[in-house]
Amino acid sequence: MSPSKATIIVFVLTGLMGMSSWAQIDAHSRELLIGKLDKVYQNLAPNDSSKVAVTLRLADLLAERARFDSMKELDSGCTVCNAGAADRKKALRLYTEVLPKAPEATQGKVMIQVGHLYQMTGSEAKAVEFYQKILSQNVQPQLKAEASLALGEIYFKRRDFAQAATSYKEVLSNPSATSKGLAAYRTAWISFNMGNNDQAIREIITVLQTPALLNRNGGQTAQIDQQFHEEVSRDYATFLSKKKVEKSDIESLFKLSPENARISNVQSLALDAERLGKKAEALAVWGFIYNYLSKPEDRLSAQITMAQLHFDLGDRKAALANYESGLQLSRDLKSCGSTQCEELRRRSRQFVVSWHQTEKKKPTAELLTAYQQFLASYPQDIDMNLYAAEVAKELGDFKASFASYEKARVLLQADPKESKKLETVLLSEIELAESSKDEAILASAYDNYLQYSPVKTKSFEVSYQKARGLYEKGQYAPAADQLRALALRTDGDAKVRKQAADLSLDALVLLKDEPRLEAWANDYSQKFQNDSSDFSQIAQKSVLTKSAALSDKDSAQAYAALLKFQPAKAAPEDKLKYYKNKLILAERLKKFPEAQGAVDDLLKLPGLSAEDQEFAWSRKAFIAEMMLDFGTAKVATEKMQTTLKPDDKALKLAMFSELSGQSSEVYYGQYLKIAKDEANKKLVAAELVRKSKNPAKEIEALRSHLDKNPELLATLYTEAYAKTPTDAILNRVQKDAKLRATDSGKLLVRMAFLNEFEALKKQITAQKLDTTSDRKLAASIKARGAAVQKLEGLAGRAIQDSDWTSQLISIDLLAKESDRFYQELMSAPMPKGLSPEEEGEYLNLLSAQAAPFQTKSAEARAKVEQFWKNDTWASSLKSAWNNHLALRPLMAREAQALKEVAPPEHQATLAELTVVKATTVAEVRGQRPSQQEVLMARRQVHQNPLDRKALEGLLAVEKKSENQAMVQYLQTRIETLNKGVL
Repeated sequence: MSPSKATIIVFVLTGLMGMSSWAQIDAHSRELLIGKLDKVYQNLAPNDSSKVAVTLRLADLLAERARFDSMKELDSGCTVCNAGAADRKKALRLYTEVLPKAPEATQGKVMIQVGHLYQMTGSEAKAVEFYQKILSQNVQPQLKAEASLALGEIYFKRRDFAQAATSYKEVLSNPSATSKGLAAYRTAWISFNMGNNDQAIREIITVLQTPALLNRNGGQTAQIDQQFHEEVSRDYATFLSKKKVEKSDIESLFKLSPENARISNVQSLALDAERLGKKAEALAVWGFIYNYLSKPEDRLSAQITMAQLHFDLGDRKAALANYESGLQLSRDLKSCGSTQCEELRRRSRQFVVSWHQTEKKKPTAELLTAYQQFLASYPQDIDMNLYAAEVAKELGDFKASFASYEKARVLLQADPKESKKLETVLLSEIELAESSKDEAILASAYDNYLQYSPVKTKSFEVSYQKARGLYEKGQYAPAADQLRALALRTDGDAKVRKQAADLSLDALVLLKDEPRLEAWANDYSQKFQNDSSDFSQIAQKSVLTKSAALSDKDSAQAYAALLKFQPAKAAPEDKLKYYKNKLILAERLKKFPEAQGAVDDLLKLPGLSAEDQEFAWSRKAFIAEMMLDFGTAKVATEKMQTTLKPDDKALKLAMFSELSGQSSEVYYGQYLKIAKDEANKKLVAAELVRKSKNPAKEIEALRSHLDKNPELLATLYTEAYAKTPTDAILNRVQKDAKLRATDSGKLLVRMAFLNEFEALKKQITAQKLDTTSDRKLAASIKARGAAVQKLEGLAGRAIQDSDWTSQLISIDLLAKESDRFYQELMSAPMPKGLSPEEEGEYLNLLSAQAAPFQTKSAEARAKVEQFWKNDTWASSLKSAWNNHLALRPLMAREAQALKEVAPPEHQATLAELTVVKATTVAEVRGQRPSQQEVLMARRQVHQNPLDRKALEGLLAVEKKSENQAMVQYLQTRIETLNKGVL
């Protein structure tokens, strides 16, 4: 082809290309042009001036075809995409071939295209080299912007964010750049990727607020690219999700998003926050966007989501509120796409099921409400009805549970394939009804099973339960007939048939239908040959049942009914019940001999449990005590193990021992070792002392229990001294200030005083002046004076102790002995050989020595007269005499001492107190009841242990017998009876 012709072709092609864009050329025309240009290219000489233009056009055409083929392959969903690879390589070769010869104005564009092709063919390093070369040359600013943008994209793809940021910055600073929107958008992502989220948010907000930047390739006057705007706003939502989302962020996202993407962007933010675990923030976002959702199904979806978020945050009430609102929407929703409706139903269901899984062990009322809300919208869900029934059952809402079971049952009945599940539901209804104890529910459950069960494997048992229900409600007549019918059926379970037979007979017993009871029992003994012996015991069981039913209403009737029981025909357990019931009723009716017989029969039963043995022995002890059989009461009490506390048991045994004439010391000793009641321990210790043959020794042995009660201890010492007077006892009390201060202590101190007084009295009253010689007279005067002085000291001590008796007898003796001494002194013979003057002097001296004794005598007599004028001494002495029998020997001694010095008018009173002991014994011997009288009084109590008159009569007899143990016991028993305890 000649150069002129080639030039013409190039011009023609160039003209054609200028007339329309390549994008508007169809595939056939493009192929035709590429073929023609390729031929022209092949036939042009390297130095042909037109070859540069042809080569550039051919390279452009090949690059364009590669782009279209690649797009077509991508649209087909390729996995390995290679379309256009050959064209790109060829175009790249043509561009690089012609680049050195290309016009200077075109070279920049060619280099950009070469860079793009290097990228497309995988030669990224060469692409970078070309872009950098463009930037180093003096090319148009627009081309530099394109090179910077291309470099930025390469670095961004490599995640070399620092280099990419530099390149994008060059684009943004280039006034001729047409892709500032993309550069600004990428810059925001670089900040985000480098962890500068706040800066990224500021940068992306700038893009969204600047219309010129909302176009990937536009310039300052470019229109907003709607698709790019949507993409940037979506990424804004992504950036916001990485920070704490505030209300202002949500509002900003909504405002800066394109109108058609506002809702979806805010929803995206909510989903991102939820995905990142920021549930509270996600909840706030959903709460914002909810009011902008126009479709009911979208609002339903939002409500379910918010319900789940509230639940995850632990606010079950708020979760339930959202869930209820959502389900109300589902009920109001008339129509929606089937797929969406099913998905919403699935989510609604999953919410409740997941909730249930977290409360498997302890469901809440809110969970039940959630189930009910779901079922209000989707009542056909069988499993959810069953789950709701289980939750209601756990919460004790048996009516709600049964209602849910019923809904499931109705649904299952419509599907023959679900017979197995239907059977399970019917049995679950029965189980629920039995737990609820609701008669209405129970009746419905039984009727449902008998009517709807597909297999009826439990129909016999259910029929039995219905009949048993009639029995338990007291409808014995119909119950008996139905139970008998079941007992005679041959298709039922043998065990249940036997139970029906037993219960039918019990019903007849309660109906008092003796004729049918006997006939049916005989019939059953033939029909149930393996259990024929049981039916011989049925009548006995019926007797027990009837008696038990009457026991709360009329004990006498119950006891009369119980007497029809025949132990020989009864089962061992029924014998046990019989004897125990007989014992209880006999006691209640005060039939103590019958009760005694029942408890003895009870103890004879083999294999009696420890609990029943304890019961029997405790009742035997009580009955024996009531009948005054204290020996038996003691034996029975010893057998008891748990009824009494150890210390109470020891006291009981001690009491029964005393009342039965046995030794009680061992049991009192046991009590002292184990008891904690210090007051009672003191009384027990005192009792042991009084029963001891050597009280003084026993006191010392039990001193630790008595020390804290000086009054009691002093009394015991005094009683011991009254039995066996010893100086040791007197010394012990006199040395102890606390004991000495008690009334009993004072009595012992008085006894010690009397001992000393009587010894001194004996000594002083025997003394006389010896006048046989002057020397002996002087010695005897001196001895008499010393004795009187000692007596005066004794009287002074009595006065100091404020003891009336001691003062009286000592002062009385002092008066008498002082006067006697005075008289003897004044009548003593005068010494021989004295002159008249000396005799006068001697008499004066003697008178001076004797005068004080005369004065003492006069003063003492005055005091004695004053003492006797005190009228209280007699009443005090008599009171002590009457109240302290054990101390009378000591008081008699005191009375005798007083009687010896008393005026005539008091002699009789004191004489009574010195001889009353002998008189009392004589009187007692004359009044003591005969053994026959005692036996008769006891027989009265034995016949009626709770008769107060009989007890009081026996008490009077025992008092006369001086049986102190029995007297105390009877007094206590009468007091207890008066309180209504027995």
